[in-house]
Amino acid sequence: MAKDATLMAHSSVRKLLKRIGLEEKEIEVYLALLAMKIGRATDIAKTAKQSRSHTYIILRDLKKKGLVSEIERGKIIHFVAEPPERLLSYLKNREQELEGLQTLVEGALPFLSSLTPPLTGQPRVTVMHGLEGIKHVYRDVLTRPFVSFFNPQIDWEAFGGNIVHMLFGKDAILRGKDLLVNNDAAKIYLQEVPPHEEYEVRLLPKGVDFDVDVIIFEHEVSIFTFSDEATVIRIENPALADAMRTWHGVMWEMSKEVCT
Repeated sequence: MAKDATLMAHSSVRKLLKRIGLEEKEIEVYLALLAMKIGRATDIAKTAKQSRSHTYIILRDLKKKGLVSEIERGKIIHFVAEPPERLLSYLKNREQELEGLQTLVEGALPFLSSLTPPLTGQPRVTVMHGLEGIKHVYRDVLTRPFVSFFNPQIDWEAFGGNIVHMLFGKDAILRGKDLLVNNDAAKIYLQEVPPHEEYEVRLLPKGVDFDVDVIIFEHEVSIFTFSDEATVIRIENPALADAMRTWHGVMWEMSKEVCT
């Protein structure tokens, strides 16, 4: 039992380290060095089951990230694992870098958009599987105006928590209109993500229920389904987006206002 618990802990830690930006082989080398505290590249490589040359490169990268340092003993370089608390400093540095990149990306968007020809003819359909693919599309709601049909219950079951908080934090500013399935999960969602200046929410009439989420952007519709394998279907077609937006508007007028 204790061995199983240890394996689960190692698996969870690996997933966490991957989420904060470490590559698979970086994780193996980092965990190997943590267990040793200090060691030569050759010994670390053996423990991490990596080639010595590759391990040396990875250790240099981890040093740049502030997670590893090096000392010289008898003219031989030894690598030292910094305290695990350094992960927090690394994460804060990444957040600052991403904030700076966000400004640059926002400035480049008009140029990048101008490179894309307008959609004509057949709708363009893309399909992504898995929760990570779904999260990728959800992140669009922070940067683009939207209207949506949303069932907090199925998202809670799929992601194990409030998807807005998980992706954007508790102070996220959304810019859109959400129609929520009127269930207990919706009430909890409204307490955690209340309507604000640019984010309006209404509760659908009782009895109107569905097990998918639908987000409508300017020229595209994204449909999220969580039965069997989590999947998102993106359909880029202005006419379809307009039709779905009209349907949303009709349901909006029939739905219950949420007091702020």
